[in-house]
Amino acid sequence: MEGWLVLDGYEDEPAAFGVPNYLGFHIRYICGVLEARGVPYTYMTIDEWRMHQKPRLAEPEDRNALKRELSELDGAVVLAGAVVPGKYVRGTPISRREMDEVLAILPSGQPVLCGGWAIRHWRYDGWIPLRSNLFCAVQDTDASLDHYLSTGEWGHARRTPEQWTRWAHAGASSKAVMEHPDLTAPDGSPGPLTYEIELYQGCVRFKRGCKFCIEPKKGLPLWRSEEDVLGELTAAMDAGVRHVRIGGATVETQATSVESQPFDVPLERRPRHIAIIMDGNGRWA
Repeated sequence: MEGWLVLDGYEDEPAAFGVPNYLGFHIRYICGVLEARGVPYTYMTIDEWRMHQKPRLAEPEDRNALKRELSELDGAVVLAGAVVPGKYVRGTPISRREMDEVLAILPSGQPVLCGGWAIRHWRYDGWIPLRSNLFCAVQDTDASLDHYLSTGEWGHARRTPEQWTRWAHAGASSKAVMEHPDLTAPDGSPGPLTYEIELYQGCVRFKRGCKFCIEPKKGLPLWRSEEDVLGELTAAMDAGVRHVRIGGATVETQATSVESQPFDVPLERRPRHIAIIMDGNGRWA
């Protein structure tokens, strides 16, 4: 291991698939930050951690050896983004218990950044890991990492459109792609890796939103240009990607002046409820 450890705990949002055989875009943006800065790093999926590193925690000698290896890292970033309830037939997103195991084995004082929507959910549920120099991002994990590398201090940050383009393009040929276990099949042919690409983030309904969706929590909508998206796809295809899914998309048109639009429907014009339904996340819709 070298530089920063980037542990892909898999994201799973309605508009962002990242559980194998899918490769999510947020983990690529994180790697894109390091690639753009020329910072060395080690990419590892949570399944690779389970297969090769987690068994070493059982025996004291192996555990100490792993600790020594991890102590040589400059820091760690862990993405935990699963917010969709369900069962998985292959890879499984990192659990809260596994996150605690990872944080416990990383050397005390080593900078650790945790990000993703699962982190926010765990925090709301009372999850407060007891370790120093740990930062839980509640905005863009990649932008928070870039802020730390620039200033040496943790802070919440949102990526700018320019950063979005730069990190998306750099992440398209990063280790998250090139070293992903699903990129190439055992016989050398293209593997089942499906590259999730983001066209849009946020929502025109950012003032209220829909109870089943997290996009409004990302704020004002931002759209990527066709040239930007095609540039990222070209870099990904050159890196060996053969399967692409358009995930971060919207059914909305590219609206303008959304900041001033009144989205609250007057009470007298609201339809009468015929039922109140609780979704799988325990939220009323």
